[in-house]
Amino acid sequence: MRSRSIFAALSLTAVVAVSSIGCTSRSQVFEGYSEDQLWTAMVATARAPQYDDWKVMNNEVHVDEASRRIEIYRVLKRTFVSPHADPQRESEEWKLQVVLGRDEELGQPLVDFTARQVDIPAHVWDEADRYFLQMRTLLGPVKAAQPAEANSESETPMPPPLPAEESSGMDEPPIDPLPKSAPQK
Repeated sequence: MRSRSIFAALSLTAVVAVSSIGCTSRSQVFEGYSEDQLWTAMVATARAPQYDDWKVMNNEVHVDEASRRIEIYRVLKRTFVSPHADPQRESEEWKLQVVLGRDEELGQPLVDFTARQVDIPAHVWDEADRYFLQMRTLLGPVKAAQPAEANSESETPMPPPLPAEESSGMDEPPIDPLPKSAPQK
């Protein structure tokens, strides 16, 4: 009887452990970019992934324009070589979903990256960070909003003069902007 309760407790622990590491997600807000810019970068990153240490053997991408969702099935392989050990052939299989959404609190576009498989969360986060970095590389720096055109009469707007009570209080004469030796027109 005691072994049955131990087995049940271990089984429950295993189920909890496996369920806690499945379908791991990571999100990132992309402030300063339009949703169209992000969508284009998301699709390009999904279709042409760049890895430094893996070779892409298979990369199937399904793009759903209407829901702004991308499904990715990817197989990666490499030969891992470490000192004092024989080379090891490794492979990874990814089932990913990337969705363009909106962070309601910040009012900015948000990209959700989800691994649709059981995997170690840290591995999923590394893959998500690689994906987001490739997107940011494609997007380039955020372009600052162009200010409204200034008054065309003067190139540099001048601040308003200070009121008399806010001046420094010194009784010095105002500085003449033109030197006395310069001819005046």
